[in-house]
Amino acid sequence: MKLVNRYIDKHGAGHVTLRPEDNEDMWHLYNLIAEGDSVRATALRRVQNVSSTGSTESHRVRTQLTIQVSKVEFSPSVAPAQEGGGDQGAAPAASLHISGPVISENQYVRMGAFHTLDIEPNRDIRIEKSDGWDSIARKRVEDAIVPGRGAEVAALVCGEGTAAFCLLSEHMTIVPHRISMSIPRKAASAGTSQHEKGMDKFYATIYESFLRHIPYANPSLRAIVIASPGWIRDSVYDYLLAEALKRNDKNLQKVLREKTLKVHVNSPHVHSLVEVLKSPEVSSQLKEAKFAKEGVALDRFFKMLGSDETRAWYGPDHVRLACERGAVGTLLISDDLFRSSDPATRKKYVEMVEGVQKTGGEVVIFSSMHESGQQLNQITGIAAILTYPLDVEVVEAEEREEAEEHKRQEQELAEQRL
Repeated sequence: MKLVNRYIDKHGAGHVTLRPEDNEDMWHLYNLIAEGDSVRATALRRVQNVSSTGSTESHRVRTQLTIQVSKVEFSPSVAPAQEGGGDQGAAPAASLHISGPVISENQYVRMGAFHTLDIEPNRDIRIEKSDGWDSIARKRVEDAIVPGRGAEVAALVCGEGTAAFCLLSEHMTIVPHRISMSIPRKAASAGTSQHEKGMDKFYATIYESFLRHIPYANPSLRAIVIASPGWIRDSVYDYLLAEALKRNDKNLQKVLREKTLKVHVNSPHVHSLVEVLKSPEVSSQLKEAKFAKEGVALDRFFKMLGSDETRAWYGPDHVRLACERGAVGTLLISDDLFRSSDPATRKKYVEMVEGVQKTGGEVVIFSSMHESGQQLNQITGIAAILTYPLDVEVVEAEEREEAEEHKRQEQELAEQRL
């Protein structure tokens, strides 16, 4: 993402103009733009001209529109499974649609007319937030404009006849390609021959797809993970390396030898990536990667929940109580929660994050476009590992007593005024 222009005053008021370049930039914009914000971007409108003879002619014009956001829709790029092993080319681009009434005068569109902006790569978008730029929104901008971003890990999760190519960047997991092939069963001698032919065709398809969909020459790529149940991962790696040697592709040979990690998983599906990222082989190499930290933090939370539930709390109300007592050592929170259409709800979560940071705690904001973020969303999207044990029932009882005492004091003050 390119930062074109930014002006934010000390109170958080102001605007930011950004230029998205790829799918991850669209995801950042989806997390930045909220209901009530004003957004200015390029739009296509159909204009009708009526001639003096009464005939009508219509054509499309490109213009700049400013709308007040009432709805934001994001569709990630997802590749369907490909039967028979044929390649599908590049993955479809993510799409971002922002709808709302026009709030700035325009020669082609009347004020108040409803319009949907289709955000396109390499076109500027100006955002002015209705409730100001809080710390989470500012941090999102800073993350988005870091130069040299890109996929940090390429993963190939495979089984016998199935393969999913995944690219993991700091905030997204995308699946640019899938393969699904029917492999004859290994049975009698004739059957074994058919099985081997089927597997050879499968490996050849993986190789060609690997060249198309894995940016192995990109210096930002830290690792290539080949994961599978059983022995498939070893055979895939051996085939890729042998084919690279046969074709004298020295760059691919070097990358495969230096960056490939072979990992066992229990299931040949994309959701196994959580299992992959917390494996010792991968986590040791990717300890600085954001998505790896998410997986490690979530694993720590679940282990704590199993061993000492007084130090592992989840759910908005319980985590808020722990935050108020300064007991949170690590806060795990999904970016889903910051997309609330209710400003007060978003403000509540922003205050939780800032409160934990002020007391020296760690905050891990999970991307719901990663598998670990989706797992966190299944348990309300917010959890905490406490620095010391707290009994939920005792804390809730204290809350009730404090509320009753506050109510009693208010009644006494009201009586004194009378």
